[in-house]
Amino acid sequence: MLGARGQPGARRVGIVLSALVLAVVFLATLTPSSDTSSSSFWCIPCGEFGGLDVLNNIVLFLPLGFAFALASGHRWRSVLACVAVTTFIESMQVRIVPGRDSSLSDLLANSLGGLLGVELAVRRAILLRPRGREATVLAAVGAAAFLLVTTLTSLGLRPARIPWSLWIQWTPERESFEPFAGRVLDFKLDGIDLSPAFFPPRSLGLDRKLARPGWHATVSFETKGIRRRRSVIARIAEEFTVLVSIEQHGWDLTCEEKTRSADFRFRSPRVALPDALGPEGVSPTRVRFTCAREGSSLVAATEDRQEALRLSPSLGWRLLDPFALALPRFLWFGAIWLMALAFPAGYWIGCGMEEQTGAGATARGWPRGPFVALGALAIAFLVGLTIVPMLAGTAPAAWWEWASAAAGAVAGSGAAWLWKARGARFLVRRGGASVAAVSDAVQ
Repeated sequence: MLGARGQPGARRVGIVLSALVLAVVFLATLTPSSDTSSSSFWCIPCGEFGGLDVLNNIVLFLPLGFAFALASGHRWRSVLACVAVTTFIESMQVRIVPGRDSSLSDLLANSLGGLLGVELAVRRAILLRPRGREATVLAAVGAAAFLLVTTLTSLGLRPARIPWSLWIQWTPERESFEPFAGRVLDFKLDGIDLSPAFFPPRSLGLDRKLARPGWHATVSFETKGIRRRRSVIARIAEEFTVLVSIEQHGWDLTCEEKTRSADFRFRSPRVALPDALGPEGVSPTRVRFTCAREGSSLVAATEDRQEALRLSPSLGWRLLDPFALALPRFLWFGAIWLMALAFPAGYWIGCGMEEQTGAGATARGWPRGPFVALGALAIAFLVGLTIVPMLAGTAPAAWWEWASAAAGAVAGSGAAWLWKARGARFLVRRGGASVAAVSDAVQ
């Protein structure tokens, strides 16, 4: 048991939270979808963004497991409740809910998310009010997590491996996209003409050009009859995935490049040129659009405008974005992302610092622990934001990215101080017994 029966307030919060989270889960999974694609039940993972779907399913059920554990006070009953909920959802998606697919991947990911949520509830006192060496270890783990995520981001933004067989497509059909209403005139890569429905021979060297961070793809088209829609204008693809795609999104023109993140079925970066097209009678009759990878930037440009997206560590959220938000319009999400990554380490460093300032701190804990953790976080910042990006050939962090990470750590430390000031008491299971986390003044 988690001890929730000894804390009626926590149990009431868990019941209310369970109802709210369950409503969100049902809304996200049992509403009809316009998606006409289908996949086998046994696939793991499924679809072009299968890795992203697995992660989203884990995150979706994590708060549900946490809420169930608070409400019930039992670990394994809460886990079984999460499994029952996901089994019900997958059963409904088989035939009853239009546009939804059931898969073993969803079932396992949802169950894993519920289990992780339950474990967070079980160990919430240790996580919220760690003492002595515990705070130092958790802070070091938080710094390592920051370094891991930023490193994976930089590696994921490198150009993808280019397959042997490529396919050039003009205005191709694609699920959930409408046909392009304009007329494509030409499509080129570094001056090489790419005709429609064309399998370029290896002698052209397109694979070598795309493997380098220095290529330019251009497409010219007429806008007569164009309408606001989501369409593919031209792309370079292989059998299962797209390497370079030039698309219309509303009145925007976008440029997308496949990066290493796509090899693991996560998203690749895409830069938009806002309002490059306009309502009929306003837009130019002919457009020449450039989609390019220039060193550590992805560029979208017309003859008179340009948008460049720096491929830096703050783009980790974009690789995990379930909504495919346009960049650079939502570039400020990167600041929130880095703040969120640095917040846990800062919080646990703050907990260690509070422990140092309490009475008898030297006798209780590890005196140098918080400073060791602070040094680990500084090293994680240096390596994850500067050294790894430079080695990976992507953009090192700009000043605002450093400031965002530092602000997240400071905010975490401040939150630790505020939490202690409240004298919070939470239950935690230690050595098979349910006990309460006490204030630092109680020995």
